[in-house]
Amino acid sequence: MKRLIITLVLLLPTLLVAKEHQVKLLTANASGQTMIMEPDFLKISPGDSVRFIPSDASHNAQSLLSPKGGITFNTPMGKVAVVEFKQEGVFLYKCLPHFALGMVGVIQVGNAVNLADVKTQWQTLQAGVVMNKDRVTATIAKIK
Repeated sequence: MKRLIITLVLLLPTLLVAKEHQVKLLTANASGQTMIMEPDFLKISPGDSVRFIPSDASHNAQSLLSPKGGITFNTPMGKVAVVEFKQEGVFLYKCLPHFALGMVGVIQVGNAVNLADVKTQWQTLQAGVVMNKDRVTATIAKIK
C-alpha cells in the first residue's frame, strides 16, 4: 500500500501537467492551402499527447523521423488517434498517401536535440515531395 501511494504521488504531477494538443489533417484549410497539417508545427512538453484528427478517410499520421529512442507511430486511415510523446526531440510525420504533396508536420518535444539530424535527413527525404516542398522547409525552419 505504501508503494502504491508513493507511486501515485510521484506520477500525479506528470498527470496534472501533461496536455493534449490537436492536429487536423486537412485536404484544404480555410486559406486554401491543400494537403496540410494544421498546425504544421507544434512545440510540446515531454509527456504531452497529440490528437490527430483527419478530415476524411484518406488521411493518417505516420512517423517520418524520430529522435533516437523516440516513439514511431502510424495512425489508422481516417480515424482519430492520440499519440503520447515522452522522448525529447524533433518528430517529423507525414500523411502516407499525400507525402508527395507535402503533407508533412513537425512536433518538437522539449529541446530539439536531433535538429542537425532532421535537417540532414530532410535533404534526402525532400526528393519524394513534388508539391509544397517550400512549405515543409519553412515548417522545419520553425524548429528552435
